[in-house]
Amino acid sequence: MNIRLLNSLMLMICPILMIVIWVVLEPLLMGEPDSGLVGVALEEAYLKLASEKGALTYLLNIPGTFCIVGTMLGIAFLGKSLQGSGAAYGNLSAAIFSVLIAIPIIATGMWFSSIEMFNEGINVNMAITISMVGDSVFAGMPLFWCLGIALLGLGLVIEKGFLPIWIGGLMLVAGLVGIPGIWILGEQGFILLLITLVPAVASGVVLFMRRAQES
Repeated sequence: MNIRLLNSLMLMICPILMIVIWVVLEPLLMGEPDSGLVGVALEEAYLKLASEKGALTYLLNIPGTFCIVGTMLGIAFLGKSLQGSGAAYGNLSAAIFSVLIAIPIIATGMWFSSIEMFNEGINVNMAITISMVGDSVFAGMPLFWCLGIALLGLGLVIEKGFLPIWIGGLMLVAGLVGIPGIWILGEQGFILLLITLVPAVASGVVLFMRRAQES
């Protein structure tokens, strides 16, 4: 399996699995805290749910983390693969996503550490603090995610013929709309991130089909 085939598979599979795990399965299997909770109380409620579910917490979050990292790697490889007039923008996008990869890894590690501390019951307040810090690590990621997507879309539009023009155009528009949109919409801004995954998956499908035709 060469890097082009691996890249297409990551772009096709990882975003879809990530959505299935974190948007569908996790709320369904783990449950949700009371809607009226905020701040420390909300974080404590999440830790209680994770503690009650035991191994299920890890069975969902570890594959979910692998999938978001795989998605970022796929997008970064796609940016690096631009060699023509759009290469500069593709490389900038790849650099952004290469840095962003560290965020879910760090945040997941902090989440698991906070669960262990909460289960031990020795320092519950510290566990809640660590969990909140882990959540805060994610706070800036959507902005730079959308910036990276917009740059990649611009590179694809400029480098005509690498992928269908609508894929690059959708990336560019989704990224540009997402930069202010995620702050304006608040929690609902997550929808804009999901929209950016549509052209990512589409690019994986196109690359996979192109690779299959070459074989």
